[in-house]
Amino acid sequence: MSTLNEENEVVSQDACGHKKEPCTNTFDGKVVSITGNKLVMVNKEGKHCSHTLATDAKLTRDGANCHAADLKVGSKIRVTTKKEDRGVAIGIESLDKHAEFGKCCS
Repeated sequence: MSTLNEENEVVSQDACGHKKEPCTNTFDGKVVSITGNKLVMVNKEGKHCSHTLATDAKLTRDGANCHAADLKVGSKIRVTTKKEDRGVAIGIESLDKHAEFGKCCS
């Protein structure tokens, strides 16, 4: 699947509707569930996607380090995955109080 971005460049998407370019491994959505090392999220298009948390995944909530159990259902999240394996999350930034994430791909 492909779409056009603001610069009218073709942007590929995977089966979950995640853009493959320019931010090839960062996805925004909301927490549906998190059990053990398995995260289920819903993306902006309403599609459910799951990610396995890497053992060394960095998790934050409103800028502070947290544990997977601290992430709340419905919280706005940005998931960063391994570039070579989008099923493995290496970072999750959750927002409960702040309105905006940091810059993409920074």
